[in-house]
Amino acid sequence: MSRLSEFLAVERELAHTNRALFARHYDQPFEKLSVDQVAIAGLDGWQYIANGNNAWEQQYLGQVTLDEPTLQAWQQTFARRQAHSAAIGARFAHLVVPEKQSIIPHARWPQGSQTATQARPALQLLQRIPSGLVYPVERLRAESWRAELCWRGNSHWCASGAWFGFCELMQSVCPELSFDFERVPLARSWWRHDLLLKYTDELCFESVISIARRARVVYDNRLMATTGAHVGNHYVLQNERAPYQTSVVIFGDSYSFDVGFSDLLSAFFGQVHFVWNTMIDFQYCASVNAQLVLVQSAERYLIRAHPQDLAPV
Repeated sequence: MSRLSEFLAVERELAHTNRALFARHYDQPFEKLSVDQVAIAGLDGWQYIANGNNAWEQQYLGQVTLDEPTLQAWQQTFARRQAHSAAIGARFAHLVVPEKQSIIPHARWPQGSQTATQARPALQLLQRIPSGLVYPVERLRAESWRAELCWRGNSHWCASGAWFGFCELMQSVCPELSFDFERVPLARSWWRHDLLLKYTDELCFESVISIARRARVVYDNRLMATTGAHVGNHYVLQNERAPYQTSVVIFGDSYSFDVGFSDLLSAFFGQVHFVWNTMIDFQYCASVNAQLVLVQSAERYLIRAHPQDLAPV
């Protein structure tokens, strides 16, 4: 059995074990909303983001879409970012992490009761953006027969979802490079899932397999640790043993900050710079000789076009 196959089997086994262990919290009535109205219960204990500031489920169902000015703003953003990246000698891509409704809709609604619309923002943008936008939903769905992809009680993808999303991203932006799962650093961790905690005050720690941080942290502004703020967090990972000794800068959110995507990048690239922001600082990218500039965002955040970036000098 390959390391990838063994990992996928163990990850799924852990998911079933955790489902049984915390059944009293997962067995919520279908479509029960959390107290804050953000999370909603699907089928068989699966929990999803429903509402919140981005009206995500309304986006998925086509009730909230991007208007023409917003679509044009996104087109201008991509054209600007591609031009600025080329000016500093870097490649550019924007990874959109699919939400759970997009990956496993069958666990959100009974079969045939709801269908996804072709008008949700990610699909609207794919029709308007000729290159640079990576939305790996089809790849993830194709792997769902063998991979867990998402946790029941968490809004993020799990390690297998990150791996297949990474593969799709790299195939798009660096097709000449090869990436072997044997290099992915894995660890046993105990996590408190963000959606599950919306249904209970108990301290629920699930045993999971996570992507480990094996690279050296050579800079960390520790903004989250010292202030609790999200936007503005900045750290740099260095891995002298990575097969590609190039510099990557990723502007992202929690998926890259502490759910493992930056650590996955650092298994293959010598230096990974993470900045929690939607604005790209191309002057910083140029100063660290970035060969790859990435944006990573959750699908629900596409409802708003990104602001102006800091252009290279």
